Amino acid sequence: MTITGITSNGTVRADANPTVESMGLLAGTRNYGNYSSNENIIPNLPVSYSAVTSIVAAVQRNEGIEGGCGTAAITGQCIDSYHVVTILPSVPAKSGSAMIRPNITGNSKKLISLADFDLTRLPSKSFLNGTDATGLEIIRRRWSHSTEIFGLHNSAGTSAGYCSEGGRAYRAHILIDDYGAGTAAAWYNDLMILFSDDHTIEEKQPALTAMLAYGLDLYHAMYDAPPDTERYWGTGATQHPGKFMPPVLLAALMIDPEYAASLKTASSHIHDTLYTGPLELAQVHEGINGPVWGDIPALGGVNFQGSYWANLLKSQCYDGAIGTCNAAIGSKNMFDPYGYIDGPPNKPGTSYLGSSLGVQRSMVATMFLMPEVCEIVNYDQLAEYVDRIMNYGVKTADDPCVTPDSREDFVNCDPYRNTACLYYGKTWGSLTPSDKQSACITTPTPPYTKAGRFLSIDGNKIAAVYTSGQIESNWITIRGTNSSCHAPDSSDRWVPAPSGFNLSQ
Repeated sequence: MTITGITSNGTVRADANPTVESMGLLAGTRNYGNYSSNENIIPNLPVSYSAVTSIVAAVQRNEGIEGGCGTAAITGQCIDSYHVVTILPSVPAKSGSAMIRPNITGNSKKLISLADFDLTRLPSKSFLNGTDATGLEIIRRRWSHSTEIFGLHNSAGTSAGYCSEGGRAYRAHILIDDYGAGTAAAWYNDLMILFSDDHTIEEKQPALTAMLAYGLDLYHAMYDAPPDTERYWGTGATQHPGKFMPPVLLAALMIDPEYAASLKTASSHIHDTLYTGPLELAQVHEGINGPVWGDIPALGGVNFQGSYWANLLKSQCYDGAIGTCNAAIGSKNMFDPYGYIDGPPNKPGTSYLGSSLGVQRSMVATMFLMPEVCEIVNYDQLAEYVDRIMNYGVKTADDPCVTPDSREDFVNCDPYRNTACLYYGKTWGSLTPSDKQSACITTPTPPYTKAGRFLSIDGNKIAAVYTSGQIESNWITIRGTNSSCHAPDSSDRWVPAPSGFNLSQ
């Protein structure tokens, strides 16, 4: 087949079989790290193709007419939508209507038909609401013209997942939220519609196949990378959720267990690097007294634990603080390096914990609605954490670490650099500030310190954002009374992943 031209009512670029690390979409003026003008095929047209090829065209957002890109870091360079044409050597059966669109990236193209799925596994629930034909078409269109692959991190040093704020520039702005959590929430909202019994499987099929192709792209982007290149789901704040569950759904419906077997290993590697993830799992750590929440920062030496204590001290929200509480200071997403309480250090249960909770709860709901998903996610700590947050609230009790010394000058003391502090590392904070695996100081110095950093807020309820409406309104029904999301007859039980507190990397 020969491609003679590609036109659009806006600025359009196209790439054949794009890779995450080097692609010709957008123009590279914002230095996202992975742009290569040589990959844009439009200046070289006409071009002929004979092998299976994905032509991916991206329309750049016209900010003067359509409004700005979603955040300051990507103003001037973001995508409105994607359009994919797949070239095959021959016309497939039923003109391709019984196929999933092949993956747009990866060293190999996967040609999957609907016969490769066991669609009886797809839930069909009377308590979930469907939509009309127009609504189903909107779902099909949303996921047919979006991709999340360019938000992945990589080891090649051209990580647009980092440079474009978690891939925000590469989300289809006219179809989905540019923020990762917003995209994830939209995906779960659409999934719950497809889990309703208001539609036949035939009516759901176009929307479902679009969502499965979206997951197929992510699977091959992660597990079919070029030689000597590693890719990561991405972690941190709430920029990166929503990348893991689409390929998990794909694998959960496939008859061949190959994809499921690969994805099931993810839970054993969530902290291999600081970006490995997936985020929904990586933020939940096996703490001292049960799972607790927070991100591991990309810091070392004195800065690692110093960052925790600096955010805690400057925010002045801990028990006994003499200043005015301001939980909006600093990064607002770090975990407790000692494993006793929820993060962030500013004030447990605030900021990114709430924005992550919505998508984490949606993931757990999907795990309980579909046991095959539960087996692939393979991380019981997530369900245990969400149960605790829902039923009890934030965890800050049973904490032996002492509060900052009231004699400390909280304005000038800088635990992050361990400068201008008189008592940090002596009566409070890290026992050995330069050691990222150090214990905290647990011996109180009355009346200046006491054990328990945030005992007064233990059990506080959390207001989640980026939620799925149907999951929230049907949570009790979805969660049920089972102790876990595993099928009762499952012989493929959960295998505990390594502790989240191996900080040697």
